[in-house]
Amino acid sequence: MFTSSADVFRTRQAVRDLIDVVRVHRDAMARLGESKADGHTLAQIVDANGRMTQDHEQVYHQILLAAALPDDDFPGFVTATSLLLANRLQDSYGTDDLFWNWDAFRDHYRLADPPVRAALMNGFRTMSETGRVNLFNVPDAEECLSRATIDVVDLLNHSDEFELSRSIQGDISPDDAGRLWQVASQKDLSWQALMGFRYLYERPVSIAPREPEQAELIPWS
Repeated sequence: MFTSSADVFRTRQAVRDLIDVVRVHRDAMARLGESKADGHTLAQIVDANGRMTQDHEQVYHQILLAAALPDDDFPGFVTATSLLLANRLQDSYGTDDLFWNWDAFRDHYRLADPPVRAALMNGFRTMSETGRVNLFNVPDAEECLSRATIDVVDLLNHSDEFELSRSIQGDISPDDAGRLWQVASQKDLSWQALMGFRYLYERPVSIAPREPEQAELIPWS
């Protein structure tokens, strides 16, 4: 596995976003978890940040099935895929690297709402970049963005977040972006500024805080 600062932070952020997707889709999670298996529920797995163990074997297979049925229950499909990605990114239980899912359902992932689509795409991209799966075609840069570059810059300029706007337009380095986020994360930030930092994370080079294991994560929108 790669252990660069950007990889560590990107993996932590990707897991956090995927779990937040699951929490937002509470109804879908309830449907997936209606029948308990081995006495374990999806809620317990979500509380553990998506980490599954051998004890969750039957639940794991239920989730695998839901992640392969986009036309039956799309929210359930998205929820299940998010859980599987979060689990795999943490090297937890299961041997399925989701290669087949990516190959079969990429077009379905594109149909999700932008923040959800970006969370899924960043999950797959991070899986690929950290060597957890070998994808023939990795997600496009645009697929990984919650908002297009021009929209983020416009949003920041209309909110007087000029420094952050200039940083994005100047293609700030991952290290400099990491330092900028570490300072900003200690303050009360506008939602527009958070969108700007989310863009910096979602772009191909991402951001690289100095202490990626402890750095604050960007709230999911």
